[in-house]
Amino acid sequence: MGMTDMTSRTASQILGVSPREVRRLAASGRIQGSRHIGRTLVVDAVEVHRLARERRRPGRPWSERVAWAALNLLSEKDAHWLSSPERTRLMHRLRKVTAEELEYLAMHRASVRRFHGRESVFDEVESYIVPTGSSALDATQLRLLGLTHAERCVDGYLPSSEMDVLQAKFGLIEDPAGNVTLRGVRVEDAF
Repeated sequence: MGMTDMTSRTASQILGVSPREVRRLAASGRIQGSRHIGRTLVVDAVEVHRLARERRRPGRPWSERVAWAALNLLSEKDAHWLSSPERTRLMHRLRKVTAEELEYLAMHRASVRRFHGRESVFDEVESYIVPTGSSALDATQLRLLGLTHAERCVDGYLPSSEMDVLQAKFGLIEDPAGNVTLRGVRVEDAF
């Protein structure tokens, strides 16, 4: 273990949650830089302390299907997978939610995995995903926002069922600091 690593048990004490919740937070990408040493989950202490400093919010995050329904409704798209009463409740909630609360409530919209990949396959990988983050912007858009693209990376959504297929097809290697971020979505109708 490095100097900035800690076990999931230590992280659970700092965060005030169970070790199982720490494993879930690491698997969902909320705690970046986690890895296993033998059977022990080791997490980045800096990430744990960052998460502990985040303001606690009332309520729990939405399920993936509700999060995507909310994002679709806010984009004036349909969310046909919700029942009429669910849609009505969600619309009432969305009228009161702030952008910061929406970010928190929709944080479980995808399972996030990071990989290292060769830049020579980036264009082909991007043809399989719905780009997000800097992957969704071209150089002109980045400049308009005052951003730079120091190192090319790929970031996007795809059906969860295709994540392992892309990993194998393009030789992507699981890496918490990787240059390819894939966000697996089970609610495929969201796109």
